[in-house]
Amino acid sequence: MNHILDKLTDYTLSLKTALNETSAAEERPLLTARLAAAAEMYAQLHKERKIESIEATVKSEIRAHGWSFISGENGSKVAEKWVAFTKSTCIEY
Repeated sequence: MNHILDKLTDYTLSLKTALNETSAAEERPLLTARLAAAAEMYAQLHKERKIESIEATVKSEIRAHGWSFISGENGSKVAEKWVAFTKSTCIEY
């Protein structure tokens, strides 16, 4: 479980960095929504200690995420951290 929480933490912090650094106004609501979902998943994992507790949220985020919703280097980092997190969960989508 700690490995998954570490990956989720990396993803969340990359979102926060992207939000702080973006100059594209249209990215702010997307980043905020992804941060909210990350916080929800973190809380669920912390409380339940079961991957199943985040399965629906992960699947929903996979549909919402896309590959390039954030521009530039921060977009690449967020995508990289997202993929690492989702792979660590082994949730099939």
